[in-house]
Amino acid sequence: EPITEGEDLAAAQSQSAAMAKAKRYLRAALEQALRANPGFRAVSVVPSLKDDRPVAEVTLAKGEEVKTISAPLQ
Repeated sequence: EPITEGEDLAAAQSQSAAMAKAKRYLRAALEQALRANPGFRAVSVVPSLKDDRPVAEVTLAKGEEVKTISAPLQ
């Protein structure tokens, strides 16, 4: 179903704005995050803007440990 209002629309617009400014694929940012954190698995990857710069918010998990890191998309 189409996203036409509410929080989902705002999130979609924010993610779209981040990807419009991105010069790297989300996959590249994810691979960088996984290389820097051996043994962790990716749970989610979400594009966003931080200080008007595109980043990928990568959530990683290893057993009970969960962490979120930002990987640049430029």
